[in-house]
Amino acid sequence: MSTPKLAAALVLCSPFLAADSRNQEFSDFTTPLPVAPGETLVIGVVGGWERWDNPVRSIRRTAINVKRERLPGVHVETVENHKLELAEQLVRRSFDFDRDGKLSHQEAARARVVVFGQSLGGRAAIWLCRTLQGWGVPVRLLIVVDAFGKDSYVIPANVREAANYYQREHLFIKGAPEIRAADPARTRILENVEISFQGRGDLQAVEHGLLKRFALDEHARMEYVPELWRKIEGMIVEAVRPEPDTASGVPGPAYFRVECAVAAVGAPPGIW
Repeated sequence: MSTPKLAAALVLCSPFLAADSRNQEFSDFTTPLPVAPGETLVIGVVGGWERWDNPVRSIRRTAINVKRERLPGVHVETVENHKLELAEQLVRRSFDFDRDGKLSHQEAARARVVVFGQSLGGRAAIWLCRTLQGWGVPVRLLIVVDAFGKDSYVIPANVREAANYYQREHLFIKGAPEIRAADPARTRILENVEISFQGRGDLQAVEHGLLKRFALDEHARMEYVPELWRKIEGMIVEAVRPEPDTASGVPGPAYFRVECAVAAVGAPPGIW
């Protein structure tokens, strides 16, 4: 068997060889229901068959870091990519302000949502945004990291801003090289950035077993680029800051203003 085919076979079998997911339930979420008007829900979609609550994996780790900021009115949750129905239910119940058991058009329009995901979770994050578009729910920011799977990667018009980070060095698993807006007048694509691991032997997927490290290689190593995840965390914090008071012209609190450069300043060669 050729190397690419062997890698593909191992990837396809990996859920059965080393799955660490359990049956995530809606009761695992801690967000108060409903949230208060004007509050924001941040949803991270984890990749592969990893657990939603594994604190060493990048999506959950980033969610925990955002939570630790203790930003007023911001609620952060993570969900497994094959449990999107839980995320959908969470959005419905979070913004059902009148508690009548349904999300009206008015309630949907007042929702504040940020979504980010990696690998199969990146693709699932886009799917979630498409579902929310059908409900009339706006998404302030969508971030996808090495999104994998057959998809058009067209970002729906309910997303205000979106960014994509990917690698193309794995023989089989390559992230989507481009996301594009269904309606450029309504969605701003912040950037499509390729990450390279050439000359980066110091980045090792230490939290992956030997089999996954062999099969996933560069795809797995996307979790271990600290500059990338610090940037993503900053982008999320920036996205959830309060809107400026247009009546008074006063911006939100200063601690919400996070500088997010297009390229990471001081990043080691071969990363950006």
